[in-house]
Amino acid sequence: MYMAPLLPPPHCASKLITRSDDTEEVVKERLRVYNEMSRSVEEFYRSRGKLLEFDLPGGIPESWPKLLQALNLDDHEDTKSAAA
Repeated sequence: MYMAPLLPPPHCASKLITRSDDTEEVVKERLRVYNEMSRSVEEFYRSRGKLLEFDLPGGIPESWPKLLQALNLDDHEDTKSAAA
């Protein structure tokens, strides 16, 4: 599933710094390398029953409560404020 890039908030746009090599091709290669290198770490924790996998569709407002629930933190009021 493809998700369009998120635009920065207007008050942050002027503060953004881009790298000269921030091209789609370079970013795709960085992601490919990251996925390749992290696969063994995922498998390590998956094989020990320590990898928590779940879907978080939607943006932060929809996903944050689901993430807290998956981490068994949904009943802690002080952790909910961390989304701000």
